[in-house]
Amino acid sequence: MISLLIISRLSMVKYDFENSVWFTVNATAKAFQKALDLELRKNVGVTLSQWRVIGMLVFQPGLTQKEIADKVGIEGATLVPVIDKMEKEGLLKRKPDSKDRRVNRIYLSSKANSLWNSMIECALRIRKISTKDISEDQIKTTLDTLRKISKNLAVHFQLDTNLLTVPRRTKS
Repeated sequence: MISLLIISRLSMVKYDFENSVWFTVNATAKAFQKALDLELRKNVGVTLSQWRVIGMLVFQPGLTQKEIADKVGIEGATLVPVIDKMEKEGLLKRKPDSKDRRVNRIYLSSKANSLWNSMIECALRIRKISTKDISEDQIKTTLDTLRKISKNLAVHFQLDTNLLTVPRRTKS
């Protein structure tokens, strides 16, 4: 049995994680998320999950919980406690949909709106820290390359291309 394990381990294909685009992008994304979460908690009193919800609602007020979950890329059941907590903290309001009262539309409160600029300042600090000693040309090249990689994956695997776009403010 032990000899089979040794043979099995010796024949495993090696994967070069250090030079893997996927691994590096994933590790970088996690570092960004942790840094922004710490910055938001310390300076604004909101979590990264709350920032994501607020960000969606700043650009598209009145989304349903399902729409927010889809746009943020999490399961609806994971979002429910975040929304509940935000409502208790006075950051948002649920309002029944005018056409289907079973559906709630989510809107930001004035309290959440008043925190938005501080949240943006946190994000800009993280950007400044993360891009220290990196030229604007290098940043542009990196962003262009990552967008191409995302598009290639979306096309090949028929992924939702809405995940590749930045939300725009809807006219109200």
